[in-house]
Amino acid sequence: MKKEENLGALLGIPQEEMALLLEVNRVHWALFLTGRRSLPTAALLKLTEMLTLLKESDTEEPDAAVLKEEQEQIKQYIEEEIIINQRNQRVAADELERCKKRYQSAQNAVKLTDALIAKGQQIGKGQQELLPGIKSTAQNVLQKNSLLVQEQYTIKLLVLQQKETVLRQRLLSK
Repeated sequence: MKKEENLGALLGIPQEEMALLLEVNRVHWALFLTGRRSLPTAALLKLTEMLTLLKESDTEEPDAAVLKEEQEQIKQYIEEEIIINQRNQRVAADELERCKKRYQSAQNAVKLTDALIAKGQQIGKGQQELLPGIKSTAQNVLQKNSLLVQEQYTIKLLVLQQKETVLRQRLLSK
């Protein structure tokens, strides 16, 4: 089984196609890979030639133009990722700031309604009836913009900032 894994991985060609290249049937090729059968001489010669070609191509220098083009593609990809990341950072920072402001405003509303409810007699009856609704709305805003939500935005922002650092390092190494 080890021969099958090594030779199959080395050649990188599926069994069906390799059998066609060697002009043997797939079962014959599979049996050869598992060591249960040998290949015909003509097929062995073709296989040897393929392995020799593969070995020779390993010693050749990669095409500089192809490598340069691929490096340029990688650089462009990283630059695009940095732009997307910076946009995501701005969105997260804006959301965090809005969340903090809403939370602070809602806290103030709860404090104010509690104080007004405590005074009770000094405000009109119509105003007293409004206060529980105002407080309830403020409590809902507090819940939607809680410290947990703020922490989630903070962590998201930190992760995005770290990702930008990694992207910039990768860009410098290209």
